[in-house]
Amino acid sequence: MGNAARRYQEDVHSPTEVANPEAYPPRVVKSYPDAPRHPLPWPPEKSGHRLGRLLADLGGITRSQWLTPLDMLPFTDSFEAIPDDDPLQWLVTRRPTPSGGARYSAEWYVIAGPDSEVPTGVHYYDPARHDLVRLRSGDYRSWVASRPAATVLVQTNVFWRLAAKYGEMYYRLACLEAGIQVAQALVVAGDANATARLCFPDADVTELLGLDPREEGVHSVVELVPPVPSAFGGPSLAAFPRAFGAHAAVLAQSRPGPEPLPAEPAGEAERIGLPHARPDLAAGTRTRHAAMRGFSGEVMSIDALATILTAYGQQARWDLPADLVEFYCVIADVAGIPAGAYRYLPGEHQLELVSEGDPRQRLRDAALAALTQQGARTANVWLLPVGDADAAEERFGDRWYRVQQAAAGAALHRACLAAASIDVASRIQNDVLTHLLDAWFGLTGRKRTLLMAHFGTEHPAGQRPEFRLTW
Repeated sequence: MGNAARRYQEDVHSPTEVANPEAYPPRVVKSYPDAPRHPLPWPPEKSGHRLGRLLADLGGITRSQWLTPLDMLPFTDSFEAIPDDDPLQWLVTRRPTPSGGARYSAEWYVIAGPDSEVPTGVHYYDPARHDLVRLRSGDYRSWVASRPAATVLVQTNVFWRLAAKYGEMYYRLACLEAGIQVAQALVVAGDANATARLCFPDADVTELLGLDPREEGVHSVVELVPPVPSAFGGPSLAAFPRAFGAHAAVLAQSRPGPEPLPAEPAGEAERIGLPHARPDLAAGTRTRHAAMRGFSGEVMSIDALATILTAYGQQARWDLPADLVEFYCVIADVAGIPAGAYRYLPGEHQLELVSEGDPRQRLRDAALAALTQQGARTANVWLLPVGDADAAEERFGDRWYRVQQAAAGAALHRACLAAASIDVASRIQNDVLTHLLDAWFGLTGRKRTLLMAHFGTEHPAGQRPEFRLTW
């Protein structure tokens, strides 16, 4: 094993200088001019085409927003730094998932078999035209599928879109966005029995898609097994639990789940039980958006907190262990919860106290941008996944950094979807020096805070006029 990922984690905490940003084209959609196309039904939300709607909910251009110069002010030094030569610059298109700087580096490819809803072959999903571009004919599922899937989706990241703005930090953001994309896919796939893999033969899949790995990296695979027609159900066997238990044990052995990482013994710190919650993540996909102007500072209910944390710690249907990241959070102004830093324990649905006291000044000290500092003052909850690099590296080798960052991105996106479903605003922030919080959390060894998301009541001036494009 090399130590390139170790050096990267220790050295890159914030964007680095980009000497010549003009060298990176502003294109956010790939183009295959001479390849045949397969149109998907439009609008996707009214068609019965499940795969077309799934792709639109993953990477489609699904909404547009009108912005104002005030919306850009937190990202610049002054109004003078905001260009005003083109009035149409304030009309922007958005996609279903968040992306660093709205660069939208994620792409999706479709590997379809004979039972898929689209022609057999390898296709690129063109979000601008909502159609598929055929790259290869024939059934190539055996290259990527680990089970009898009708369709396999492959998610990639175009590195230079992020590098043009963030420099060396682009790889971290690409890994985080891979987790966000997978979390979204597992929610919107509905009854397609979707499972994801982040450990697979990357080089083979890269070759299959015809990609240059220096420019575009393959990050995840999502396998879809659509349901078969329902059969007549027989009588219940609930009266014979021992027989069913014996049969279930065989099924579990035939498809074992990922083994958990070595865990530290439970601490003796104070714990707080939370009310039961059942977050509706699918509902959150319709209304999730990044809080543009921060939060109002209103007190959050403990029920809202429980909903967000339940989704945060939810186990995904993928090949990564459930404890690849630990679910730390910081709380202020939540009814019934003292201010401080906590670790959320998903199995017990409890908060374990890590450090007491008002966290806002610590969060402001770690924030790089004005919008992040405003969130440190007025949000109620900050989620900060923590990863143990030693444990991850021992299990995954050189892949450890990528999968750990993806697990953090997925956890925060699930929490954002849960928040949106109950009208709580959120924003995932990359411009935070999270390593400054490690000592406060009591982290030792190579445990690190990976990312941050803010949650609270949205500022009254925050939500911008928005129009859905897929009805």
